[in-house]
Amino acid sequence: MSYNREEEVFEYLTLLVKELEKARTGNGHENYTAFLHGQIHGLAMSLRLLYPGPDNWGEKAALLVRPVITEHRCNCDEHDG
Repeated sequence: MSYNREEEVFEYLTLLVKELEKARTGNGHENYTAFLHGQIHGLAMSLRLLYPGPDNWGEKAALLVRPVITEHRCNCDEHDG
């Protein structure tokens, strides 16, 4: 069995993104939301810096967190080129 730390970090990042989305739906979770935001930013930055090579984990992390951190939604498929 192969063990890849970058995959483990990415999976943890994925869990934090889901947790942030849940925290944003409730009232009174501003502190927890801010904490999660910081954790997500740190993990995404770590993936970008530590695993920039094959599989480009930094890019995968950016694509995962961008809609959540910046609240940016890409409707690329809807654009009529």
